[in-house]
Amino acid sequence: MALYEHIFIARQDIQPQQVEAITKDLTKIVEDNGGKVTKTEQWGLRTLAYRIKKYKKGH
Repeated sequence: MALYEHIFIARQDIQPQQVEAITKDLTKIVEDNGGKVTKTEQWGLRTLAYRIKKYKKGH
């Protein structure tokens, strides 16, 4: 089976619990379509190299 990596960046103004909920939703989407999530990492709030839609930081 092919191995894929997926990264998402959440806005800086949402709570860590909301980031966890988004992670669970995305995991469910992958699993509903026959995929398998083998590992997840929470990097916390990080400064971005450049602005994305007026945001300097992201989860």
